[in-house]
Amino acid sequence: MNHPWLQDYPIKAKSKYLILGTHPPMPYCGNLRFFYGNMSEFWRFLDLVYPCNNLYMDGCPQLDDILTFLDKNRIAISDIVYTTSSIKFSIDSEMGKLNDSNLNPFLADWIKKSDVDVIYFTSFGGSNSAKSLFKKWYKKEFKKPSKISNDHTNKIKIDEREITLIDLFSPSPTARRSAGKVKEYRNWLLENGNERDYDSFRIYWYKLHLPKFKKN
Repeated sequence: MNHPWLQDYPIKAKSKYLILGTHPPMPYCGNLRFFYGNMSEFWRFLDLVYPCNNLYMDGCPQLDDILTFLDKNRIAISDIVYTTSSIKFSIDSEMGKLNDSNLNPFLADWIKKSDVDVIYFTSFGGSNSAKSLFKKWYKKEFKKPSKISNDHTNKIKIDEREITLIDLFSPSPTARRSAGKVKEYRNWLLENGNERDYDSFRIYWYKLHLPKFKKN
């Protein structure tokens, strides 16, 4: 199963920030035919991080609004997985066993021809997370260990350009089930009061780590 639109949205030369995921759930049933469009929770979060950009209008994000926002702020979105061994799956663990041939074959060229110097991962735990697969891709592409740690911020080099890697907690609604196991969330609750929910924590994390833009 090839990615339904990865090639339709290559990383642009002017892109400075890259948000990297895995692969949309299949069969796809979302109204938004774009990255993170199946449940659109990611766009709900970003609408709160970057208000007044129409990223989640009436619970139905529009592609034109999203593309305008991304282009204006030099943000690219892509996925690390291009093809999967399963034609039906809804979560990363159901993708089947992935190998090097499943990974995005365009990613290296796109990054090299862009201005990307920050990459955000929207999943980082487990063998099929965006971060874990990126480690595999980096080792294959550059024939050397990635030295990417479990810390939420890392640095690598691609063609002598330093690139910062940053983890974002998954926007998936199913991530709420394991919220109690997240150390960062528990620490945040101690500082902000136990009545705060996991969505509030994730929005806080996104505001902390995503780029800041000047208001027009």
